[in-house]
Amino acid sequence: MATTKLNLGDRWEAFIDSEVSCGRYGSPSEVVRDALRQMEARQRTLEALRTHLAEGETQAYRGEFVQDYSVEAILASSEQGA
Repeated sequence: MATTKLNLGDRWEAFIDSEVSCGRYGSPSEVVRDALRQMEARQRTLEALRTHLAEGETQAYRGEFVQDYSVEAILASSEQGA
């Protein structure tokens, strides 16, 4: 496996050290790999959201939307469900 050297600065070094010392991770490499996995997952989620937003925008331009669906209706619905 390739080794990569990173200069993270004092703040991130201290954070990584605390994650390892409290037992949450077994090594600094595990901390970094988990952070990269989370970043990758977030990017996939954002890309999916962008795709859905673009699809919704296209549908709206074609007139394919619910006329009576407003922000107020969404808020009222969420307040009733809370």
